[in-house]
Amino acid sequence: MKIISFGNAKGGSGKTTSAALLCCGLAARGYRVTLLDCDPLFPLYDWAVGAVSGHATAFRVQDANRLASQIKAMKSQVDYVIVDLSGATNIMNALSFALSDLVLVPMQGSAMDARGALHTIELIKSVADNRRAAINTSLVLTRVSPMVVTNAVRYATQIVAKRSVPFLPIPVLERSAFRDMFSHMTNLIEVEDGAISNLSKARRDIGHLTDAIASCMAN
Repeated sequence: MKIISFGNAKGGSGKTTSAALLCCGLAARGYRVTLLDCDPLFPLYDWAVGAVSGHATAFRVQDANRLASQIKAMKSQVDYVIVDLSGATNIMNALSFALSDLVLVPMQGSAMDARGALHTIELIKSVADNRRAAINTSLVLTRVSPMVVTNAVRYATQIVAKRSVPFLPIPVLERSAFRDMFSHMTNLIEVEDGAISNLSKARRDIGHLTDAIASCMAN
């Protein structure tokens, strides 16, 4: 079983969208996936209730004890656990980082998201120092225009560059399909063709993202 956590101290950075896309990609390949939603509003869980197939399950998690027990219970039952963390810096986030095989820190191309990412990276580093073992971590650019890289994106990446945390080579592009996924509470891999605009491009992006994350875990 592999554990992948999505965290950023700033809300709205793309954690939930990224987690949902990865779930779609892994489930489409036949992997058994469990989603653990630690956000107090539980947006990932609400999406999953209507969207995920028999390959995926979802749970709401409200405290660190629940997180630990849920992960332990899933150990022999699933291939991947995906944890969508809240923006708060708390013991649940630290525990998730310590247990994870990979921590992904999504961030939009803005100074505010970059500062949230830096705060999260510092917490990951603190957890790693305390357990005396490195934590596999990558940044993920989200809501990136497929046509042009803006100055804001360049500036945001420069802010976090000094922390020497690599970026996932595949960003999460700005796609209307990714917004519609939550509006319609649907899985973009399983939804009927024509139901959502630019579905073929969205599916291609999901495949690329899933490949990049798998490669990151293998390194």
